[in-house]
Amino acid sequence: MSKTQIVVIPGAWHAPFYMDAVFSKLQNLGYTVHARQMPAVGASNAPKDLTEDVAAARSLVEEAIGSGNDVVAIAHSWGGIVAGTGLVGLGKKEREAEAKKGGLTRVGYMAAFIVPEGVSLHNAIGNRDPPWFDVQEPYVYAKDPAVFYNDLPESEQQDYYKKLMSHSYATFHDKTKAASWRKIPTSYWLCEDDQAIPASAQEAMIKGVQDAGAEIEVQRVKAGHSPFLSRPDETAEWIVRVVEAGAK
Repeated sequence: MSKTQIVVIPGAWHAPFYMDAVFSKLQNLGYTVHARQMPAVGASNAPKDLTEDVAAARSLVEEAIGSGNDVVAIAHSWGGIVAGTGLVGLGKKEREAEAKKGGLTRVGYMAAFIVPEGVSLHNAIGNRDPPWFDVQEPYVYAKDPAVFYNDLPESEQQDYYKKLMSHSYATFHDKTKAASWRKIPTSYWLCEDDQAIPASAQEAMIKGVQDAGAEIEVQRVKAGHSPFLSRPDETAEWIVRVVEAGAK
């Protein structure tokens, strides 16, 4: 039986290379990793809604499924908004009901937004922009490196901050059309020292999933918003645990 494939949906402003250390560890364990820069990130033509990003995420998962592979998707931060709408119908059980092989066995949310249908990122953060947003429509930029990288040395914070790109502001206001977590088993990695999505906000979203009766397994890590940089070994280990949970 072929090894579970791994798809990664990065967060806002970030290209996949921020997770290269984790990808390398997973590849050394024999996993195939699928990731791409999302359309909303660094776009010369900023998308006006989530449509392009949803299509990109679905395409990655469908490519990973191929002729019938099991797949785990990992969503970081804003990537959870994309996953909510974008992964509907791609769950293994959903596909089996249509006599199709393979599919998503589990989705892992890493310090990510996990919200019901009809909720935008803007709604999820209280309907007002935080002070570290620099809105220059049609884009939004991040002002403060510590929001993402507070558990890294300051020199590293600056290095990573310089590589951030623009993000389509409209994608923060487009509401989710679905909530794939209602049907696809979910894992959540709660980052306790996160300054972008505080632990209390992560906990509130998790409670919403639990109250809806959906399956969600929660693990915690003492890390900021980007554990793939500050805790690459632990991040790779958590992703492997998500894969193993999906295989049960």
